[in-house]
Amino acid sequence: MDNKHLDVPIELLYGPFPIVKEFPCLVTNCFVMTPTFLHEVNFYHKRIVYQPWDKANFSECVKKIIEEWKQLKEKLHQFAAERDTYKLQQGLTLGMEYFLECLYWINEKPVVLKDGLVSEGLEIKPFNLEDRLQFILKRLNGYHSYKQLDELFKELEKQFAIKLLKLNRNT
Repeated sequence: MDNKHLDVPIELLYGPFPIVKEFPCLVTNCFVMTPTFLHEVNFYHKRIVYQPWDKANFSECVKKIIEEWKQLKEKLHQFAAERDTYKLQQGLTLGMEYFLECLYWINEKPVVLKDGLVSEGLEIKPFNLEDRLQFILKRLNGYHSYKQLDELFKELEKQFAIKLLKLNRNT
């Protein structure tokens, strides 16, 4: 690790998931969308940073990522139609990263992948999530994986809306 980059912490390493990034040595006090997992990298390197999973922040951050997913989804549909498997794989990998951020942040936790893509402590998650993510991961360049990821986002977005309604009722 040099002064300009941070290594990927062990908490974000999961065998088959393709995180092969160098993270800029960027400490921020606001939400930064890219690169994905930047906030977790800083957090696991014990840097005091903005935490999108914090109760005060997760709603705004998750909404931004869902909007970003909707834009990416249009590109993925085009890549699938053109049978551009390379671009589809790159886009699906990014989409999975967005999904994992949303999943963990809705549960008010930083992303942690060292024990698998889905931690046991997550209360809010789509049905049969582990199997569905493994399906996508094994076929990161396929149309059906794109459709499955889109369905997971739709389910998670509904659960997110329910959580927000419950939080609003309690305040």
